[in-house]
Amino acid sequence: MRAAIAMVMTGLLLGGCVTTTPYTLVSPGEVSVANGAMVLHPSSAWNRIPHGSSALPQEERWTQNGAVLDAVHFVGGLPDGQALAKQHADDDRKVPVFHAAMTPQDLASMVESAYRIRAGAKEFDTIDLKPAMFLGEHGVQFDYSYMRDDNVRRRGRSMIAVSGGKLYVMSLDGAALHYFDAELPEFEAMVASASIH
Repeated sequence: MRAAIAMVMTGLLLGGCVTTTPYTLVSPGEVSVANGAMVLHPSSAWNRIPHGSSALPQEERWTQNGAVLDAVHFVGGLPDGQALAKQHADDDRKVPVFHAAMTPQDLASMVESAYRIRAGAKEFDTIDLKPAMFLGEHGVQFDYSYMRDDNVRRRGRSMIAVSGGKLYVMSLDGAALHYFDAELPEFEAMVASASIH
């Protein structure tokens, strides 16, 4: 399956159909992510997704098979009083602003809002919310399932921690059919290796 997807992507690139900034390779080993806020150790190669105009300076995304199929999303050192999305005063819907004193439920709701508003999730179900260690802090593990307009069921896991009054998030999203389960062991290993830089 991966080989077929790689061949299609190669064909599109060679055919001139893809005009976006190219992805860059993330090699195994120690890597700094999210504008240098975190360090982790992937054991396999990933592709860094180009940083779009709607992205925050504190965020970064990776994929192995294309962002439609799987993606790891990092947010590092988001300050108190800032939202997980760029927003304008006249926006109809807004992602709640992060505050360091938020409860685990508030943090999960904030992430859900970001998916509904930024990713266009039309369905979003919380599967599990529980305490977890992340980045050496008592944080939150938040599992979920959602769908966008393409009607592909996706599963996700977010690791959330607040350290020094700043927000740190590491999330895995993948198509529920195969990709989430395939990438979860690597994601868990990267979470275990992650530290604040």
